[in-house]
Amino acid sequence: MGLCVAGAGAARADPICVVGSVKVSVDFAAAGHHRCLESSDGELTLSVEPENKPIDPSPWFAFKLDADAETQLRVTLAYDGANHRYHPKWTTDGRVWRHVKSRGDVDNKNDRARFTIDVAKGQTFVAAQAIETPDAMLAWARNVLGPVDFEQVEYGKSVDGRPLIGFRGGGEAGDGLIVALTRQHPPETTGAAAFRAFVERLVANDAKARAFRSKHRIVLAPMTNPDGVMRGNWRHNAGGKDLNRDWGVWSQPETRTLGRFVESEAAQQRVVVFLDFHSTKRSVLYAPPLQNTSPTAAFVPHLRSTFEGRLSSLPRWSFSAKNPGAAKNWALTTLNAPGMTIELDDDATPAYSQALGQATADAVLTFFGDE
Repeated sequence: MGLCVAGAGAARADPICVVGSVKVSVDFAAAGHHRCLESSDGELTLSVEPENKPIDPSPWFAFKLDADAETQLRVTLAYDGANHRYHPKWTTDGRVWRHVKSRGDVDNKNDRARFTIDVAKGQTFVAAQAIETPDAMLAWARNVLGPVDFEQVEYGKSVDGRPLIGFRGGGEAGDGLIVALTRQHPPETTGAAAFRAFVERLVANDAKARAFRSKHRIVLAPMTNPDGVMRGNWRHNAGGKDLNRDWGVWSQPETRTLGRFVESEAAQQRVVVFLDFHSTKRSVLYAPPLQNTSPTAAFVPHLRSTFEGRLSSLPRWSFSAKNPGAAKNWALTTLNAPGMTIELDDDATPAYSQALGQATADAVLTFFGDE
């Protein structure tokens, strides 16, 4: 995954302010919604604003510092209608991201966060999470799925006119369809990391994975909200809607066309599991009620048992069918498949995201592959 600094989600002035010899700008893909509230020698206060309101806050920030020489900058993030959530990270090359010192070095006062950053000469990007653009995610998907003969499908267009890309592959023997998606909410990158690990395990070259793919169909949507990612949104798409409250409502093209894509595949063989990868303040799995009519409902306790045997830190579980516009509940009511929202901690390490994603895939391989 890498940063693409060209092609910002919306036209923005550059720079928005200058602090000494440091220019502050938001002219790149996934830049946040910021205004410069104060800029004096060595001090910068930036607003952190949502795309629209009301909103369930995932307060994304991302800005660029362009310095003529090495310097130190004291930054204050002033949140509009939210509290501080993401520990700041920085990069100079778009590939290697580091935390801004330790979490204890960030003075967090609810709706304000203050920290000091050593700014290198040239460009430094600061963001809530490592920036992963739609182009980078789709390049990963093509690289991983192409060699195992998955077909790329443009299933629709976003509000801003971007192609909505999915992939389908595996066998057509009728043993079941697995559906997995991620990035409905733009900042939720640790969930996307687990999604990647899940996919890479399913398409591995070992005998178990090959045998599974020969009998099961797999549908994947690795970037469901490209506009929201490119615009630097907290949670919504370009239409100002939470996509994970729009399933079955179909007010937005991103959900409406993905739902049609899944249903067209489900007409060929039944969906046996539907997995939606996200991130939140702690790792949690939102599963359907244990007493449900899906013929593959037993996968849920099987997955829980797999986690207990594999993961060093177990996620919390919640069993309900609240939020009828959520993808997982649509899967249960419309497809009679156990839909699950898999939430990774915002601060989950790459190793933990990988372990959880791989464990999820192995649970799928053992439960459905041994049927």
